[in-house]
Amino acid sequence: MIIGAEKSKKRIAVIGAGIAGVKAAKTLSKKLKNEAEIILIDKHSYHTMMTQLHEVAAGRVPFTNAQYDLQKLFAHQKNVQLLTDEVVGLDKTAKKITTKFNGVIAYDYVIVAIGGEPNDFGVPGVKTHGFTLWSMEDALKIKRHLEKTVEQAALEHDDDKRKALLNFVVAGSGFTGIEMIGELIDWRRVAAREYKLDESEFTLSVVEMMPTILNTLDRQDADKVVKYLTKHHVNLLLNHAITEVAADHIKIKDGADVPTHTLIWTTGVQGNTQATSYGLEKTERGQRLTANEYMEAVGFE
Repeated sequence: MIIGAEKSKKRIAVIGAGIAGVKAAKTLSKKLKNEAEIILIDKHSYHTMMTQLHEVAAGRVPFTNAQYDLQKLFAHQKNVQLLTDEVVGLDKTAKKITTKFNGVIAYDYVIVAIGGEPNDFGVPGVKTHGFTLWSMEDALKIKRHLEKTVEQAALEHDDDKRKALLNFVVAGSGFTGIEMIGELIDWRRVAAREYKLDESEFTLSVVEMMPTILNTLDRQDADKVVKYLTKHHVNLLLNHAITEVAADHIKIKDGADVPTHTLIWTTGVQGNTQATSYGLEKTERGQRLTANEYMEAVGFE
């Protein structure tokens, strides 16, 4: 089945309901009210507020706080059709999108807004033993792991094993990493009380390759964060590169292994690898899609 637009109207397909996709669909809906129909395609029926995922992961707020129902977001945009599906193919010449469940969708213009994904930089073990924080699924996975790990530690009598279980490490000191460790500072106090543990038994660490943290901030502001983290007993392992991640430890370049069952990986992002199947041109390093000054795909303006 091919889903097409009314002959008198142009169809604009928007792939991805993140910030960019939602904003694009809303703006176009308003500006082209009677001239176009818009179809917004996402594998979820909700928009995820990425900036709240660390709060969900640490159990500060329920997951519903970071979810916004797309039906409600577009309740007043009558020319926007919502489709919960996964795009598996994009034929730019024939102007057709292939979806997993709804067949083929014809379009006149397409906006690819599928965002990025975590970059593990090829470090062995990250995908298997590390946790990323880039989706609601990621946040809930971390939340369940934290609960399970502390519960296990409360029953563990071997001091070394208990210490490893209660050592929580965040890799990367950008906004995501620092927000996550900030949440863990508050979570540590609550978890210690609930599981009848001494808060001093919990170890929180940030591992960063660079000699400083929050390197996109003014140093004066970043230093305030350093002061705050130090005050709250967070170890800052600067000039440290993680070379391997195992189930119960991480390896540090030119350093000793760090025993831990929890590594939250926030070191960087890359272009969504799903876009590879779309046949769009990438940068030399393959981590970004290329675009011209109008944000049009090179070769398919």
